[in-house]
Amino acid sequence: MDELVLKNEFARRSFRDVADQDYVAARLSHRAQLREPFLWSALQAVEKYFKAILLFNDKSSKGVGHDLHEAMRRIEVISDIGFKLPQDVREFVLYLDKFGENRYLEYSAHLKPHALMELDRCIWHIRKYCFYMRGTAKSSSGKIIDLFPLNVAKINEGSYEETPHKYQILGGYLEGLIKENKPASESLIWNNFYFGRRRRKQIKNYNWNWNYTNSFLSMHPDAFKQLDGLVQFSKSTKEFFKKRTN
Repeated sequence: MDELVLKNEFARRSFRDVADQDYVAARLSHRAQLREPFLWSALQAVEKYFKAILLFNDKSSKGVGHDLHEAMRRIEVISDIGFKLPQDVREFVLYLDKFGENRYLEYSAHLKPHALMELDRCIWHIRKYCFYMRGTAKSSSGKIIDLFPLNVAKINEGSYEETPHKYQILGGYLEGLIKENKPASESLIWNNFYFGRRRRKQIKNYNWNWNYTNSFLSMHPDAFKQLDGLVQFSKSTKEFFKKRTN
């Protein structure tokens, strides 16, 4: 396998396919009303999709970590793919950037009423770019076809906004779940406007309530100094509570 094939296979298997699984795990967690696992899995999914897009376009993902804002910034400067997200999707990415990494409940967190639908929309818009666009193909007449402009046109095809379930990535893990009716497919398509076997116009049995909780440290900030010697807190949490307790 040459270097290009190796890189793209890694991006597909280790980033995009695992991101697809994180996305399904996030939907399972939301349905079970598990706030932190939902936010963490959602963050992981978006993070890996972003890293896959970088690799598919021969850009480094080193140093990104869980920083979705930095990953998005790097993708947006890849000028020829025209990466652009609707404003509400960008805002949801930044929401995950803030609350997704809070898996130890170091600070208070909330889950928005429409979080699941916002995640579905977010994943669909990001994942559209998550494949190798720059290949070539040979026509029946032997002519070499540049696939890049065709793939960019597909991404920007407005009709998919009306029928998002028809947008598919060749060899995609999610597409395989649906096509083969695997056990996880039910969790993927449940109340999903964007991924499924048909266009969905309404959803049922959806929990619309706000979900909010206070962290232990927000209620007992004086305990941070003692716990800091026993627990590995994130850099941002350390900075916040050190300023608060000084």
